[in-house]
Amino acid sequence: MKVTDLVSTPLSVPLKWPIVSGIAANRANPIIVQLFTDEGLEGIGLAFTWNDRRVKSLKACIDDLKETIVGQDIFRWAEAWQKLWNDTRWMGHQGYPIYALSAIDTALWDLRGKAAGLPVSRLLGGYRDEVPVYASHLLFLNWSIDQLQKDAASLVEQGFRAMKMNMGDKPFQVELERLGAVREAVGDDIDILVDVNWVWTVPQAIQMGRELEKYHVYWLEDPLASNDPADWALVSNALDMRVAGGETLTSKHDFRHVLEHKALDVLMPDLQRVGGVTEWMKVAAMAEAWHLPVASHVFHEFSAHLVAAIPNGLIVEYMPWWDFLYQEPPPLKDGCIKIPDKPGFGLELNPEMVKKYQLK
Repeated sequence: MKVTDLVSTPLSVPLKWPIVSGIAANRANPIIVQLFTDEGLEGIGLAFTWNDRRVKSLKACIDDLKETIVGQDIFRWAEAWQKLWNDTRWMGHQGYPIYALSAIDTALWDLRGKAAGLPVSRLLGGYRDEVPVYASHLLFLNWSIDQLQKDAASLVEQGFRAMKMNMGDKPFQVELERLGAVREAVGDDIDILVDVNWVWTVPQAIQMGRELEKYHVYWLEDPLASNDPADWALVSNALDMRVAGGETLTSKHDFRHVLEHKALDVLMPDLQRVGGVTEWMKVAAMAEAWHLPVASHVFHEFSAHLVAAIPNGLIVEYMPWWDFLYQEPPPLKDGCIKIPDKPGFGLELNPEMVKKYQLK
């Protein structure tokens, strides 16, 4: 079975809950990648950025690879990935070139699952049929303490057993007061994750991390402004709680350095930055060899399959930014996503919503 066409559709999607964390945004710009085959199957992949102007640049990178992937046998996945990797070498394997590769690779895996009649999770390993998630779409930097408490309690009522809050722009004592308010609202049985989005120095991260441990924080994510794995290791070795990160890393080569430095306790490969499903799974295997768990970063509708496929899968980040683009978004119950028992990723686009938000 061979690829006959690639179609990319950029969108401009309003966010129900504007983001104020390491970035500030009230719209997201996903771009849908559809691959078609000579046997009538369609595979779906996705990449995204912020800003209507930038998504046009991302579309150009994706469309540039059409010539590379059309005619490709979908079952020769190592060959397909290597072709995409080689053909993006001149652009550099970071930023939009790797986003483009990843979206196409993800669509190819959707095709393979559909061709085999299996969910991607089972095609890749089938370790479990559901995965825990944490709510990551609320509890931002600009939330008042009252709003933090109300939204945190609401998430518990919705069945979430874990949630993330953002830190990094306030004095430490204020941050701790806000964390304490959330802990008071949800009780001791709910996991709270803290994301700093690359702000603190090593001494600050260690100092604050020790305070966070008093509130039984599940993990501290991306605390450092530094990109040096040696600095990350200083923090993770100094703290008892988990230090998580890796969402900005590209390919197994970046993660190798993290593993060699024993820099993190939880790896968080991002599906669109790491190199798609193919490379994500390689990073997960590397992590398993180092006895480390793997969590996903955004793209829950795709990433849930990957975390479910591996024995060291930990948890999935739940960000329902564009769930309405699908006829049936992944089902969420009791703080878990049950993997759809449908071929591929089990996703079908809602053409009316795609048309409504398509960027002209």
